[in-house]
Amino acid sequence: MKKIILTSLIASALAVTSCDDKLDITPKGMTTLDNVADLELLLNQEYGAGNGPLDDIGMVCNDGFPAWYDMAELLASPTTLQYAYVTWNEEMDRATLAETDSRYSGLYRQIYYCNVITEKAPEATGSDAVRNLILAEAKVKRAYFHYLLVNMYARQYDEATASQLGGVPYVDYVNMEINKDKNTIAEVYDYILADCSDDVIAGLPDYVPEVFRADKAFGNAVRAKILFQMKRYDEAARYAEAALRYNNNLENRSATMSTSSWELPWDSRNNYLHIGGGARVSLTYTCMSKELAALFSPDDYIRKYEIGWNGLATWEDSAVEYAYPGGLIYTAFSNVIFNNYGIRTEDMYYLLAETNIRAGKIDDGLNYVDQVQLRRIDGYVPLKGTGLNMAQAMKKMQEAKKVEMYGTYNNFIDCKRWNTEPDYRASITRDLGEYGTFTISPDSPLWVMPFPANATRYNPSLTQNY
Repeated sequence: MKKIILTSLIASALAVTSCDDKLDITPKGMTTLDNVADLELLLNQEYGAGNGPLDDIGMVCNDGFPAWYDMAELLASPTTLQYAYVTWNEEMDRATLAETDSRYSGLYRQIYYCNVITEKAPEATGSDAVRNLILAEAKVKRAYFHYLLVNMYARQYDEATASQLGGVPYVDYVNMEINKDKNTIAEVYDYILADCSDDVIAGLPDYVPEVFRADKAFGNAVRAKILFQMKRYDEAARYAEAALRYNNNLENRSATMSTSSWELPWDSRNNYLHIGGGARVSLTYTCMSKELAALFSPDDYIRKYEIGWNGLATWEDSAVEYAYPGGLIYTAFSNVIFNNYGIRTEDMYYLLAETNIRAGKIDDGLNYVDQVQLRRIDGYVPLKGTGLNMAQAMKKMQEAKKVEMYGTYNNFIDCKRWNTEPDYRASITRDLGEYGTFTISPDSPLWVMPFPANATRYNPSLTQNY
């Protein structure tokens, strides 16, 4: 696939600081881009968000850890963010330890590019059709990037408290002279919803082949996920259904039975928008927690048939040698590129699974789980029609989704949302064998990531949200 990346024209036209001041997006001068064709190049990027999920949020929600950690060495040096997240230590001064955060700066850098388009495209020369398309795409992406930020660096949205609690700065302008004040959670969500309104989504193309560009599937999926996190479940379901009408491609891993090789390219068509932890990122050398591994079916196509290390080791062999007590390791899958911070078709299936179960349509919800699991587990027995009640169905859905979303941001923000509901809030216990047992409560401040010091020192409004 031919990919268009930022040209030297854009590199010279956009003078952006080195991520050490303001919101990491402050330009030294206004861009000189004045043609819509040049502005469109700002949207043609292989997006990377910086930190991978398992660097912090994956440890908080007990997904797993980077497998290169020496656990004994890490636990012997209780002065790092990694120590705080592995041991769920709430007393450590994370704000001081978090000097920089490449995910935070990376997302705001992408927001800056979107803002250049929304400010300059209306007066730029060139095709009106391209102008309208890039304006819609820039707004939807800006909404999504802010959605990621507010769900990692602020508390869970709750209608009763959202107007009082701090969120993140919603930046929809380029002017470096304007202070980027932190908005409340309610304000952030209002801006997000405005940026992915029905009118904006209608301006997107029906389909684009590139997984770094936005089409109607992505636009509807963004609005679905936002409403879902706001617990407006019926509305979220309608947009998820709309997204699937444009892109219903599910990844099918059954071919691993015959090939012994799991192939997942970054431009797989189940990706609505691909955003890696860096750019293209695999899960090589990452380790599931013991607790998540217990949910992983032994008949999973990858666990059962994948051969890593050039045919020298299976998952089970690697787990014995490399994993922390009881976990499972992802081995050297060079052809597997995970979508850490983007959106996939599978996201919409599990969103509809949960919203249907909540609405009492239990078999309809379980059918969405089944459709994914049939493509993951050899000899899978469907859950639909087994007579589960709502509580049982939710538990099965949650367990399946936690495995499916390993290595992405989804498990982290799902746990935050469930932790605000009496029926689903739960403490998590992590057993590290000889290293000890640790617990995180639903109300722990660790569910909110710290703003990095290189942003807070230049912006007094960026008080921590935990």
